[in-house]
Amino acid sequence: MFDGMDLGKATTDQLEQRLAQAEEVVSAARAVQLEVLEELDRRQVATADGSRSLSEWLAARIDLAPKTAKSLVRTMRRTAEQPTLRRELASSVSFDRVEALSRLQDRGHDDLLLWADVAGVHCEAAKQARVTAEVESRCADDRFLVMQPNLDESWWKLWGGLDGHSGALVDKTLSEAADQLPDEEDGDAGWRRATALVESLISDDPPEGQVTVIVDAREAAPTGGEAGVTLDAGVRVGRRALEAILCDANVEVVARAEDGTLMNYGRRERTAPPALKRALLAEAGFTCSGDGCTSRHRLQIHHLTPWAEGGRTDQGELVVLCWFHHHVVVHERDLEVVLHPDRRRVRFRRPEGRAPPS
Repeated sequence: MFDGMDLGKATTDQLEQRLAQAEEVVSAARAVQLEVLEELDRRQVATADGSRSLSEWLAARIDLAPKTAKSLVRTMRRTAEQPTLRRELASSVSFDRVEALSRLQDRGHDDLLLWADVAGVHCEAAKQARVTAEVESRCADDRFLVMQPNLDESWWKLWGGLDGHSGALVDKTLSEAADQLPDEEDGDAGWRRATALVESLISDDPPEGQVTVIVDAREAAPTGGEAGVTLDAGVRVGRRALEAILCDANVEVVARAEDGTLMNYGRRERTAPPALKRALLAEAGFTCSGDGCTSRHRLQIHHLTPWAEGGRTDQGELVVLCWFHHHVVVHERDLEVVLHPDRRRVRFRRPEGRAPPS
């Protein structure tokens, strides 16, 4: 249909169809690669050729980036027992979507195949991932901090690693302390956080960090707290870390019931209170809910029904959007927000009869 087409004379719809058809060809090719990879893995070709792993062998053999090769191998192994996903990939579903769906613990994919964007599937997979006691112990045991001075000790380099809970607490404490520093024209975010760290160490009254814990009963109850527990920074923690946090930290707990509902404020509050906002951010995976958008910058809460038109500050009436989608797309361009009722992802559409901007 599109062979020999003059793209400059094609309509926008024709170009979009051509783009989608090209992606279907890519997906079909990836489906063939997964089948071939599975057989090559069974034959242990990577070991026979002296490679450390199948992904390393694949990257060298067909000239792929290591990240792409690892994604192919992981998806091959995850979908080995999921023929439905393989068939979907061979038909029309994109490889990125199948790779994301293969991460899900709960194998009920049908609704996700129908509507959710790839970012939404990744968020759902992150919610379902379990943090076992063994994983928690390993993360705690692997904490480290290195301080390396230069020869005359006039400059120090610091680097290290922390478990999720500790990292989130340090990040929040330093960020809040950095916000209290006077504005400096030459001081970027890194300078402010470094200065806040030094100030907190020499201060008589170092700032106390508050931790907000969001508990999703739908995931936490059946797993004994190994899934469904998230800090307000987006970090997932397990049962042991949760017990420690509740024991000695300045904690705010936000619970989501079995039916998925949070607290509702109706017409009493025009803007979402901090606790509700943090819970909504956690539910959205700390990213914009716009379809295909993964922005984590300047996230804001939007009323689906405007407050002036009787909108309510309830969970079902609020959605997380980045600044661009909130102010530019919704309020400046006046596009409508279409919300999926189950998964909280949104799309934007122009009201009928309204011409697009010039």
